[in-house]
This record gives sequence, structure tokens and C-alpha cells, in this order.
Amino acid sequence: MIVLKQSLAILLTFLCQNGHAFVSILPRPSLVPSNVVVGERSISSSSSALRVLMQDEELDDFAFEDNEDETYYLDEATLNALKQEENVQDKVVNSQPIRRRRLTKKEPLIAIIGRPNVGKSALVNRIAGTQSGGAIVADESGITRDRTYREAEFLGEKFHIVDTGGLVFDDDENTIFAKEIRQQAMVAVEESAAVIMVVDGQVGMTGLDLQIAEFLRKEVTKDMPVIVAVNKCESEQTGLLNAAEFWNLGLGEPHAVSALHGVGTAELLEDVFESVSKKGSAIQGFGTKVKELKAAEKAYVTDAPLEGEDEVDLLLRKYGVGDSEEKALARYEKALAAFDDEERPEEINVAIIGRPNVGKSSLLNSIFGDTRAIVSDVAGTTRDSIDAVMERPPPPGSDEQPTIYKFVDTAGIRRKSKVDYGPEFFMVNRALRAIRRSDVALLVLDATTGVSEQDRVLAQKIADDGRACVIICNKWDAVVDKDSTTYDKSVKYFREELPQVRWAPILFISAATGQRVGKIYGVIDDAIEAHRKRVSTAVLNEVLRDAILWQPPPARRNGAQAKIYYCNQVATRPPTIVVFVNDPKLLNDNYRRYLDRKFRESVAGFEATPIRWIFRGRRARDVMKNRQMNGTPGDGGAGTSYPFPHAN
Repeated sequence: MIVLKQSLAILLTFLCQNGHAFVSILPRPSLVPSNVVVGERSISSSSSALRVLMQDEELDDFAFEDNEDETYYLDEATLNALKQEENVQDKVVNSQPIRRRRLTKKEPLIAIIGRPNVGKSALVNRIAGTQSGGAIVADESGITRDRTYREAEFLGEKFHIVDTGGLVFDDDENTIFAKEIRQQAMVAVEESAAVIMVVDGQVGMTGLDLQIAEFLRKEVTKDMPVIVAVNKCESEQTGLLNAAEFWNLGLGEPHAVSALHGVGTAELLEDVFESVSKKGSAIQGFGTKVKELKAAEKAYVTDAPLEGEDEVDLLLRKYGVGDSEEKALARYEKALAAFDDEERPEEINVAIIGRPNVGKSSLLNSIFGDTRAIVSDVAGTTRDSIDAVMERPPPPGSDEQPTIYKFVDTAGIRRKSKVDYGPEFFMVNRALRAIRRSDVALLVLDATTGVSEQDRVLAQKIADDGRACVIICNKWDAVVDKDSTTYDKSVKYFREELPQVRWAPILFISAATGQRVGKIYGVIDDAIEAHRKRVSTAVLNEVLRDAILWQPPPARRNGAQAKIYYCNQVATRPPTIVVFVNDPKLLNDNYRRYLDRKFRESVAGFEATPIRWIFRGRRARDVMKNRQMNGTPGDGGAGTSYPFPHAN
């Protein structure tokens, strides 16, 4: 490949020096990256010709033209860049930059804030309908630290709700991460369309509640509505009485709710929607789908006068004169269509997995480009699962949906014997559930400490769940005494120590400095393609035949030997191959691993995904009977039909 690129550079130089205009001389466009950054120049390739876009106006010695009669300039640095195969791979970037996915205005964000241990996470679970598997809820304060987002729907309106940690304005030794939690809550308030302040109706109004209310009155109420939710007011006798005390906050009428039982949550959301509509903090028409549907239905089926309708319009609509009836029907159909679900692009779920304090949250922040998760040297800082959604827009002029990457940062998973029942137990369960729900799992390791037994357990868990995997070796910048052989030795070490995911690609990064973090998207795309790969039955059986000829199945001492008939792929995500044999018990684990290795060597594209093997027993006469009925490949489908046993 290097020789080919050198030849290409010489050919380009020769044509340019002799004044020739050329069009698409590249025999294999895939050898040239779609976009290469060299210094301050951005070099891109197209199907018509190689284009060089220069930020400055200096003209170099080489120039050529493409099909569009536009002249572009190619300098010597560009030609040298094409010669460097290894460096080119580091400089390849997508023509469409990956960015944070912004929430659409059609789905506004509602922030839940309040002091610690008032039931904010419980209210989020109630509104989002995620009582099982949602935010972690416990009787101790400080469980929630980072902001976590949930999707919710009420009265046909889709919106997002964000849970935040308990706000504490006075920092002391008893309040851990108080400053960081305040920063996360402030970010949630700034990007939201409404704020729900949660207070405790059993405890009553506290000084901290007054401080939060004062902050909201001065800084927030001028831009968006603030609604007070008095939690733990499930009693019909004392609930309203407990909520009346919070009129003193100066934020309007307090709503008596119970996040545990769901009391008052519907009335709370109705007030939120109405306040958002009046304030105009969300898109126009948000929260009015049900009202519009009722009005359209009334206009279509009733003979009573409507709002803003005079006697003449009423008579015309009553007797079907003019187009009043058609307008009413169109209005009703439009109101019904507003409840239809819109097509959404598929999300690629990427779970960031690892033991505590290996840099998972730092990696998420580096990908997100901001402080998305709280990071500290204390193991166990992250408790709940935190997601960051990134978006790659589609190519210009195409009808394709954008590519959505949803990165999920999970809590560090310790050994099972060290996890007691409590918040950490639910944290680990959320992390393990994130593996099962993911498309790709990023197994984060510490390059300075090596592989531990817990890393092997997590690798085995990823392989058993059938998830595509990428090994991320973090803290590569902290490795001392690196030389030209350090990389190869490190790859060999991690391959030997993690045989459970020996097929997974390895990427050495530094989340602190951002080194090679941008390459994660490329390996994720390759892993997704491998995880969804499907191979034809003919190719699989050809590889299987070669593997058997090279190494037949082992025989036992009594002479019994496995006979492998054929195989086919029955599923993807992960690729699942069923192999029909006479007796699956005759195939030991060594031979099964041999088949897996031979298939990976012979069929390209399985580098980042496990292959699930199913060995199914089948008698030889049943196989021959099936062949005789259906015919053999290449005979045009001719075969012998076997009648039923009761046929004459």
C-alpha cells in the first residue's frame, strides 16, 4: 500500500508539472481518506477528483482541474502526507463533525431541583414511569450527584426530565461534592423550559428551602415558570394542610404530591404545561394537544356555537353550506395526527464499563467536551448511570437519518463479595443492565496497573451477553519509559490476560489529555458493523469444510468421533451460527475454540464481536433424507419425495 501511494504521488507530480488536467485517476478511492487535515489545510477527496481546500490564499506550484471546471491546488506537503500511511490514519476525520445532540424544541426539558433527600429522584421515576430500573432511590442523602435525563410523556406531549443532586449552598466537611453538584444543577436549570422545586411536606419548610426559593425568584422566574411540589403528602386529611405552609416561598401555589403513590402528579404536570404555554419558554403550542383535539371534535360533531363563531357561520356549518364542514374535518384530522409518533433515528447505545477509578467519567467528559459527570480521585464517585448523546449529521443533500451515539457512563463494578445490599448494590445492577442493553461495550482498563481479576470477570460478562466490545486502555500518558516496543508489548500483554475478549480491538488513549479519544467513533462504527454482519450459508460451509479438512474433530478412546454436517447463520447481534453434528457432546471446548478461530481468520469482519455457536445434534439418516427430498446444490432442485407412512 505504501508503494502504491508513493507511485500515486509521483504520478500526481508528473501530471501537474506538465500542465495536464486530470479527472479521477485514483484506481481505488478507498485508499485516500475522505478528509485529511494537514497543518492548517483540509484535504478532501470526492468521486470526481481530489479536492484541496486551503484556508489561506497562497498559490503553490501544482494546480489541477476537476469536472466542474474549478481549479484546486496541491502542495508538496499534501503529497508527502499521502505517502505516510500510518500518519494518514491518525489524521482522517469525518466530513460531518460529531457534536453534542441538542434537545429539540418540540420536546422541552423540565428540571427537578431541591435540597437533599426530599424525593426528587422518586418524583422523576414517577413522571418518567421508571420505578423499576430508573434513578436510584434510598433513605440517605447524596445518592444522586450528576444530572440524569429521562424521557417522559403526558397528555400526548413528549418531554425530557432531568434529575439533579441535592442543593447545598454552605460547603463543609459533611457535604461531599457540594460545589460540583451545584454546578450540575445550574447547567440543568439553564437548559430547561420549566423548573419543579421539590420540598418535603413531612419535615416542613427549612432555611435551605428558603435559600433555594430566593435564588429561583431572583434568577429563574423571569425566564421560565417555577412550580413548587410538596412531596410526601399522600394523606387526604393532612396533605393540603402541610402544603399550605409553602406559600411563604413566594413561588405561587404549592402542589401536594406523593412520588411514592402518584398522588397529585397529574395536576402538577397540567400546571407545568399551562405555565410553560403562558410563559412561552417552550415551542408554541406545547401542552395544547388535548385542548385542540377536544375543540376540533366539538366543532365537528356539535351544533352549539363555538368560540369566535357568529350566527351566520353557525348556520352554514349546521346545514353543511360552504366548506365549513370540510374545514372542521381537516382540523379534527390534524389534531389526531399530532398524537402520532415521529420517526426517530436509531441510537447506538455504548456502555462505558470498568472497575472503580479507571477513568470512565473522565472519558465521558472528554467525549462530551464538557463536565458531564463529576470526576474525582475518590473511587465510587459515579453512582447512577449517566448518558451523553452525540450526533453525527447525515451527508449534505441526503435523506438519511443522523447517526446518534448514546454513551452511558456506569458506576465502577467491584467484586461481588465486597458489595453489600444498599445503594452500591443497585449501582452495580444498573451497570450490568447497561451492558445487556448496549450495542457496544467499552471495557475501560488502567494502563498503569494492568489487568485485574475483576477486569476478566467483566470481560466474560460482556462476551456472555453477546455484546460487541472495544478494549480502552486509559492513562496511556502516565506510562513511563515508553519506547518503540512498548505498544506491541502492551497489546500482547492485554491479549494474553483477557482471552475472554481476544477478538476485541485495543485502543490506548488518555482521557485527561484527549489523546486518541477521537478514534473511539471509528472503532465503534466497525464494531457495530461486525455485530450486525451476516454471511451467506455457502461461504460458511466452505470455511467449515476447510477447517475440518485441516483439523478433523478429535476421536475418543472408544472410537466415537463427531461428524459435522453443515452450518448456517440464524441471527445477528451477535452473529449466531448453528452447526449440525451427530452428537454435540463429542466436540470438546478446544475444538469449538478452533472453529471460532478459523472462522475469524477466513471471514473478515468479525474482529469486534463475539460469535455465538450452537451445536445441534442430528442423525445422519435425517440429513441424507433432507438432501434427497430437497436435492443437492446445483441439480436444479430435483429430489426424491418421501410419502407419508399411512399413504398407499
